[in-house]
Amino acid sequence: MMNLSSSNETVQKNAMMATRPSYPSFPTDSTLETVEQKRRFELLRLAFFVLKLRKLEQHLSNTREESSEHEERDQERKFRSNLLHHVIFQQVLTLIQLDAREQAMQIIDACRK
Repeated sequence: MMNLSSSNETVQKNAMMATRPSYPSFPTDSTLETVEQKRRFELLRLAFFVLKLRKLEQHLSNTREESSEHEERDQERKFRSNLLHHVIFQQVLTLIQLDAREQAMQIIDACRK
């Protein structure tokens, strides 16, 4: 016999699933099943990282003041910039494995403008 709490949980989960928007090209659970889904997800991640890097680099070029506090902030931003360069490189490698090199280069080019 099913207890009342597990029955209520099932009803709540079903109600939540019914109210969620559905996107046919995006999985409803948290797993990416097809190569195309993986490719789209990785391209989206790449765009996010490149835009984040662009914003950081713009901020670095706009704030060139001479003080120890600003110098420490600049060092932190440069460190973050280096990390983002590394992440972008790793994303490109992942996308090359997913046969999406050209798309990755297009995203990088578009985001840097």
